[in-house]
Amino acid sequence: MFLILSISIPRLAMAQAVPYAGTFAKSKEEVEKTLKEMQAYAGQKLPIVDGFVATGDEPLNRFERAFYQFSIDLLPAASGGTIVRVTAKITAWYADPDPSKSGYQVLPSNGRLELDLLDRLKEKFGGKLTASTARSDVQAPKPKLDLSTGLLGSTLPLDKTSVTAAVASSGTTSGVLGEDEVATLRIKREAEEKRMQQLNAELRSLQEIQRNQAHPLNLVVVRKSGTPVLARPTIGSHTLFTASANDEFEFLEAEGEWIHVQISGVSRGYIRRGSLDLPEFIAARLKSPNGAAANEKQAAFRVEREENSPFPGDWEPLKGKTVKIYTVQHVSQDPKETDARAKLAFAGGLLRKYAAETTASTPALDGIVVIFDAADGGIIGSTLLNVQQLASGSLSQDNFWKHCYLDPPDAFRPAPNP
Repeated sequence: MFLILSISIPRLAMAQAVPYAGTFAKSKEEVEKTLKEMQAYAGQKLPIVDGFVATGDEPLNRFERAFYQFSIDLLPAASGGTIVRVTAKITAWYADPDPSKSGYQVLPSNGRLELDLLDRLKEKFGGKLTASTARSDVQAPKPKLDLSTGLLGSTLPLDKTSVTAAVASSGTTSGVLGEDEVATLRIKREAEEKRMQQLNAELRSLQEIQRNQAHPLNLVVVRKSGTPVLARPTIGSHTLFTASANDEFEFLEAEGEWIHVQISGVSRGYIRRGSLDLPEFIAARLKSPNGAAANEKQAAFRVEREENSPFPGDWEPLKGKTVKIYTVQHVSQDPKETDARAKLAFAGGLLRKYAAETTASTPALDGIVVIFDAADGGIIGSTLLNVQQLASGSLSQDNFWKHCYLDPPDAFRPAPNP
């Protein structure tokens, strides 16, 4: 009813994925239907990576934004029924103290996710749960991949002799395998090679995104460990937490001897200026009372970052396409200066400016996105064609907003006049 297959594969490939399989006395259609009901094909987030991946050289607590997705193959069993072959692909962002070494990595699963899925599938079919034995011959591989090439290595040819020796040595069967078993294993090998090619393509896509992302130029750096991050710009204020040396935070504004920084999302805090290393342009701006810092306080918003990246949503006109993304933050603390009308006016001016500055040498993009990074912010997206029509006057501003992606719509709907 249930059998864990243990097949020796090259060490480099095994560092990426260790397949687990079970045999069920059900047709392929029944198994596939049940897996869809269990949402086994949908990717899921992992709260942590510890306990789900094989350990390696890097500290697991530096991995964040973990995500896993199953690769499931349904193969006919020689004795009838269906073999369900499961591999979990886990990806996570590795936050290295050296930002240049940070990036997404593919981590090897330790089998917990795969065995849990097979146990749940067995329970669905009314089978009595039994203890599952993971592959004992699998050593913990290193999770980090070399993103400089994007290559994962190759699998070796799997002929009948090598399969027989591998399976016999693992204790799964004795004697020589039959032709049906060899054919099944060859099908598995081909499926594994196809999956590895897909993984290589995904890695190349991640590399392209990484190249297109601009590292923020407005990051302040903590000088020494134990630096307090306070809730208010006053001595004795509540300490939110203590920062470590070389921690980076996004600069928002200066208030006397205090620097207002963004911690995460809408979370904010204050750090004494003397505890930070400031980028040159921010330091120069703060030294000049009549410079850009004073002028920016008159504006309600400012562009903190811009990058070329895939569209971050499911809006059909831009889904899966490359767009210019502007990340905008509030400067004014007056809600009247940052309401829906103000955001639309600022975004409209930003889009017109982009259209005016676009030249023949500008990289080809499909649209423009403006993200207001605030608790009451939102996202505005438009195709490049509509932006050009707005700039030329062939499309009125009122009609232009009707063609845009607004998320959420209420963030850009002006309040009715009393």
